[in-house]
Amino acid sequence: MKLSLIVPVLNEETFIPLYLESAAAYADEIVIVDGGSTDRTVQIIEAYQRHFPIRLYRMNQQGLPYTDDWNESRVRNFLIDQAVGDWIMNLDIDELMDDRFRDVLPDIINRTEVDIFQFPFVNFWGSPWTLRVNSPGDERWSNDITRMWRANIGIKYRDEKHHCTLEGSGGQSIWSIPRDRVDINIYHYHYAIGRKIKYNDNRRGDVNVPNNQGEPDWGFTHAEYSIATAPFTGSHPEVIQQYLNLNRP
Repeated sequence: MKLSLIVPVLNEETFIPLYLESAAAYADEIVIVDGGSTDRTVQIIEAYQRHFPIRLYRMNQQGLPYTDDWNESRVRNFLIDQAVGDWIMNLDIDELMDDRFRDVLPDIINRTEVDIFQFPFVNFWGSPWTLRVNSPGDERWSNDITRMWRANIGIKYRDEKHHCTLEGSGGQSIWSIPRDRVDINIYHYHYAIGRKIKYNDNRRGDVNVPNNQGEPDWGFTHAEYSIATAPFTGSHPEVIQQYLNLNRP
């Protein structure tokens, strides 16, 4: 049984090495679509192709990121169609599996009674030592997330322009498909390292960025809900530990 990892990317030169070094420990193939990067993303991927089982495709995104200008479901469904593994895992470029995943994967990938797996989703906020957690009216941070499913059972992405969702064959809800929870964290570093806030990526107004310059205000008070945080007391994946040591102030 083999696992295909699928991921769209666009200007992610910070995350590419971290993601690929981590994923190479468990994925049988890594299928990537580049959306038209103008930084060193493609060059870095091509360098890793000499060592890791990576297939790279290009499909330029049009218009503003994170808006209906994009056609994200088309990109993600293309990735599903290219995958050749028995299982597919959609892990975005700023998401890393806990290192323990490589140890439990052989057991879960051979299960026959389950077609979908969900994982705890851990969101960092402003730094790798602060977590964003659920609060009343903002309950999207401390939940499980579906990220792995059996190939060739008809699971695709609904026709949506951005932040698209999975559905089963014929529009079936994925919640009706046999599933289980794997108690292995997915760590989301989008707001913790690298640029943290990307172009057009502050749509909910959770961060105050004075004049679009300088360090964002991660303690910003939102008008509609409380931005709740908690200290992170766990251990980062090894690649993040190395990154943090190399980038100490």
